Amino acid sequence: MTNPTPSIRTMAESLATTAGQAIRHGAAPYDVYEERLRTCFECDSFIQETKRCAECGCPMIAKARVGGDPAKLCKLQKWSR
Repeated sequence: MTNPTPSIRTMAESLATTAGQAIRHGAAPYDVYEERLRTCFECDSFIQETKRCAECGCPMIAKARVGGDPAKLCKLQKWSR
């Protein structure tokens, strides 16, 4: 069973937050990117087929690379940096 896709509104809000963090902070260092992806791959909200998060709808391969506040980037507060 796959996780449901979030609403368009939820995805748009997540995109806006992520874009703001990317503009302010640029890209995360590669070690942070790898750590975030490992966290996502182990998360129950990660949709393997689409590589998206069921909470925000974002493509996590891209989102994990964004620098900035991890609390603003992960709705589940699972990223430590």
